[in-house]
Amino acid sequence: MDVNEELRKTEKTGKLVLGSKETLDATESGDSELTILSGTCADEVERNIRNQARENEVPIYYYPNGSVELGLALGKPFLVSAMAVIEPGDSIILELGEIPDEG
Repeated sequence: MDVNEELRKTEKTGKLVLGSKETLDATESGDSELTILSGTCADEVERNIRNQARENEVPIYYYPNGSVELGLALGKPFLVSAMAVIEPGDSIILELGEIPDEG
């Protein structure tokens, strides 16, 4: 699967939220079907989102590149360190996620 292509499809045909606070809120409420964190997401932010994902059984995908690359993959001219997929649209992006375990 080409992750960047699936991210673009999700951006065009689905629904997502961008930003650490919005992603945490969507993960905490269970609205997120998949939470994605960039490789440069701040440790405290990642820890908070991971804990909420575990508690609410929301899968997480750790994007292997940084927030610049994640933003560019979504066609955005800004950094994206965290995002939540609310609806995948025509993409198969949900296949990437795993429920985080303890730790």
